[in-house]
Amino acid sequence: MRRKQIVVLGLVLVIISVGILQYNYNSSGESAKLYEDDLALEQGIDLEELPGAAVYVENNDAAAKDDAIAQVQQTGGFFAEARMERDKARSKQKDELKVLAQAADGSVTTSTSINSLEAQEQLLAIIRRADAESTIETLVKQKGFEDALAYMSDTDNVDVIVKATSLTSQDVAQISDIVIRHADVAMDKITVKNVD
Repeated sequence: MRRKQIVVLGLVLVIISVGILQYNYNSSGESAKLYEDDLALEQGIDLEELPGAAVYVENNDAAAKDDAIAQVQQTGGFFAEARMERDKARSKQKDELKVLAQAADGSVTTSTSINSLEAQEQLLAIIRRADAESTIETLVKQKGFEDALAYMSDTDNVDVIVKATSLTSQDVAQISDIVIRHADVAMDKITVKNVD
């Protein structure tokens, strides 16, 4: 039991470290952008006209953000919307589990039967599922499919939906192989479908 607690604590510390690094990376990205803009101004280069140049656009207007979300949903359609809904549900689950984990520390009081260790284990399971889904989606797209969506349930059932007019048995076998390797599930727990 003690060993499990140490492993879980170690994983939580790794997650926190990754969050801190991501925060610091995002902060340095802004200063790097300012440096690039200053350099471009000195040399008289317009970044928007330079092919392949990434241009940072800052927009704090809520209406513009809603328009951007609508545009993503139109261009990505089903896949973008389903991905957003899945991520939103997972984020809500993570927040609830973090509150439960903090409850055992005494900083938050709740009336639930789940203890801190169970909450941390469930949180890690959600993170592992999200990581597996992302890996599966990336590898399926590398096989030549335009888009892919993977959803791994709590019971380890994995649904993979790919953007294709049809799927051959070879396509299904390749996708299933990816899922088996990265989600560590049995073949009977995998469902592969196509959406045009």
